[in-house]
Amino acid sequence: MALFSTKDTPPQPRNAEPQTAHGTTFFGPNVTIEGTVTGSEPILIEGTVRGKINLTGELRVGTKARIEATVHAKNVTVEGKLTGDVSADERVELVASSNVEGNIKAPKIIVADGARFRGSVDMGSTKPNVSSEPPRK
Repeated sequence: MALFSTKDTPPQPRNAEPQTAHGTTFFGPNVTIEGTVTGSEPILIEGTVRGKINLTGELRVGTKARIEATVHAKNVTVEGKLTGDVSADERVELVASSNVEGNIKAPKIIVADGARFRGSVDMGSTKPNVSSEPPRK
């Protein structure tokens, strides 16, 4: 029976930041943004944003986030506090830890048990339904 292993295992780095998907932009809890945030890649916010967020990609509002903004993205997941109107091309999800004050417009809305929400919901499409053909009879 050996006391020491002969396998050399490199030390594993500690991960102090939340896990994010490859290509996700991360705004940490000590970041404050005032103005407009635009982009096409996924964003995870754990800090503070005041103003407007307009994304063609995904937005995740983390548990430490404090958002005071009008928000639009492909999909929005809220885990923290968001004050302002939210619209999404596909889906808005409010998890149990979320606190949202504002109106939500998206084709699909998911509200978890325990989520706090004050506002109105519109599940109509956020994109205009435009057709070059006349309606069929």
